[in-house]
Amino acid sequence: MDKLDLKRKLFEACVSTQKEIVKTAREAMLEAQENANSEEGSPEEMTESYREQMHQMRDMYAVKWRSSQNDLDLLEAVPAYDLKPVVEPGAVVQTNTGNFFIAVGMNKVTLDTDTFFPISTSAPIFQAMVGMKKGDSFQFRDRKYEIKDVF
Repeated sequence: MDKLDLKRKLFEACVSTQKEIVKTAREAMLEAQENANSEEGSPEEMTESYREQMHQMRDMYAVKWRSSQNDLDLLEAVPAYDLKPVVEPGAVVQTNTGNFFIAVGMNKVTLDTDTFFPISTSAPIFQAMVGMKKGDSFQFRDRKYEIKDVF
């Protein structure tokens, strides 16, 4: 697989994962709202304290939903369909200790046998490597990273 194909697949995997996070948070928010408004249920579920608890849960999931939707918007704005010669948003960075995708912070993504760590531009490790290119090295948390490739 060439670099651009790899980058596209990585981007699409991240978008798909983030869309699922948005969907799950929205469904949880709506379910909590439905439970709070329900006229049916056990006597415990009909109490004001139960309804208040459901409203608090709805509010918590609403925050998660807005945050995850914001991350999806940021991710979809990442320039992921071209190759980058330096570490910047949208770049894939392969180092001696791991692979990074500069986009938004989320769980690792595995494609074939390679693992990538999507990180945001506010991540301290990104700040340590921003602007660098293939062959450069940097120190982060007592570890030396050598950039093997950037695209």
